[in-house]
Amino acid sequence: MLVLEMKIFILTGVYFAGWFFFETVFSFIRNRFFASHEDTSDRGSPRSRAALAQAALATAKAASAISAGDVTPLDQTTRYLKGLKSSDWRVRRISCIQLSDTTSHDNTRETAIVQGLIDALCDSREEVSLAAGESLAKIGNPMAIAALTNHVQTLELNMDESYERSRAA
Repeated sequence: MLVLEMKIFILTGVYFAGWFFFETVFSFIRNRFFASHEDTSDRGSPRSRAALAQAALATAKAASAISAGDVTPLDQTTRYLKGLKSSDWRVRRISCIQLSDTTSHDNTRETAIVQGLIDALCDSREEVSLAAGESLAKIGNPMAIAALTNHVQTLELNMDESYERSRAA
């Protein structure tokens, strides 16, 4: 058994030594013959590190200058509302999740979102119903909270009835 372990140890050492040799030789060849002189002339120098730091700082300042309100994607609300009526339950679930992330300052659009999610609460698939409930809770509209309360009460009544039916059987 000791002989087998020694063979494995020696072969592992040979493998890593070969890998190291291969990486060293071919990195040298690549840097020597294929890299441009501009790239290798000041690599690692304090001047290039300072230029990189300044570029990173400028990028960070530019990113912080742009507020979330300035960059808005196309409004996908109608697309997700149509997705709630899809025959595929996965599309309905994703639509519920995406509608919770849609921030709206328009009352008519928010009402349409909440109404669509309220309708999705009674979906035949539990995954869709749960996603709709989570989205309504995340939105926090008073109409959504009332619908969630009613839905939970209905579920509690149905649970008592189903328990009694299973107990009687």
